[in-house]
Amino acid sequence: MVVSLTISVVTVLVFLLSVLFFPSVGNSKKIKIYPFVPLLGAIMIIALSSLSLGEVVSCFTENTSVNPVKILVLFLSMTVYSIILDKTGFFVYISNAVLKRAGHNQYKLFLSLYAVISVLTVFTSNDIVILTFTPFICHFCKSARIDAVPYLIMEFVAANTWSMLLLIGNPTNIYISGAFGITFSEYLVNMALPAVCAGAVSLCIMLAVFSKKLKQEMSADTQPCVITDIPLMTVALIHLIVCIILLSVSQYTGMEMWLISLGVAVSAIVCSVVVLVTRKKSVAPIVVSLKGLPYEIIPFVVGMFIIVLSLDKAGVTSLLATLIGKGDPCFSYGISSMLSSNLLNNIPMSVLFSKILAAGGTKQAIYATIAGSNIGAFLTPVGALAGIMWSNIIKQNGVHMSVGKFVIYGVCIGVPTMLSLLFVIMLTV
Repeated sequence: MVVSLTISVVTVLVFLLSVLFFPSVGNSKKIKIYPFVPLLGAIMIIALSSLSLGEVVSCFTENTSVNPVKILVLFLSMTVYSIILDKTGFFVYISNAVLKRAGHNQYKLFLSLYAVISVLTVFTSNDIVILTFTPFICHFCKSARIDAVPYLIMEFVAANTWSMLLLIGNPTNIYISGAFGITFSEYLVNMALPAVCAGAVSLCIMLAVFSKKLKQEMSADTQPCVITDIPLMTVALIHLIVCIILLSVSQYTGMEMWLISLGVAVSAIVCSVVVLVTRKKSVAPIVVSLKGLPYEIIPFVVGMFIIVLSLDKAGVTSLLATLIGKGDPCFSYGISSMLSSNLLNNIPMSVLFSKILAAGGTKQAIYATIAGSNIGAFLTPVGALAGIMWSNIIKQNGVHMSVGKFVIYGVCIGVPTMLSLLFVIMLTV
């Protein structure tokens, strides 16, 4: 137990330091360090602790809903459509259409962008929205000579709030739901009202916090933007809609969600290639889209899964289950998962808490943990992969925001949002 716990703590500390101070290396800063830190820690655990390689292989090959391979396939395949849509200019086109309607009124712009980001997050994922909209917001605010901070915070909050509405909105939703056999429709029924409540509360707080800045007029017009490939965009949109429909009825068809998402993603790629080839166009957009998938999540999830596996074997999860279970299940699991997301990051937190919940967590505790895995991203930039990507992108676009400033905004918005969210879960789930 001592060896596993020591390596785990050191790994988490090194991970946090790498995210904050040296997230990437190389002249182009494209080689990310932080995803490989957990994998290195996992290798050390296998070499030095009682967890054997055979036990790890067994967990990665067993036919269960929480098999990390299935989770990774589900998440990566769901991002295919979003990246293709991004390459065709779909997201920027929609955003520009909204901006034109906003005129010079920042309140109207703020609310319009919030609506677009929220809707797109529901049907794609928070990570994709962060990757797509962050540079767009930085560029627009610079040209409009307005403060980018309200819009960047709004984007981040909206993406990590509305990611709760559907099971596919966040990898953490997928993992925790899979661990307890929660279906797509069952998840939606239980999380729809809490997600709407969280969205309303967080929006009201942001409007109050940024009211002074939003009263200033804008001075720039939007740049013309067109869809670069309408047939390709249509293929991606159709497949995304079909995938969501099939996932929603998966409990009745008996097909596993990861197989559905993989099959539809392969179909989307093949159809996209056919559409391009028949029109004598290059397949480069598909190649670029496949290269753009967030592959860094693979070593990160694999490493953290092995670390949690070792802690479970050492009895740490049983001890934590006893401690967390002493309070009200909804609030104790919700608040502890929210805080733990900022120590471990929300994906490994979800893996750890799935083991803890298995020791006796209630239905409310399960959904409260899911809520904590999403809203926990508000508190610090390391609470979620979306936060790490968001921080790196705004730095690359010349927007400075200290960790302290992020935490202040996160606490002001995140704490009331989380408390109201847990209260609704306690009443409705």
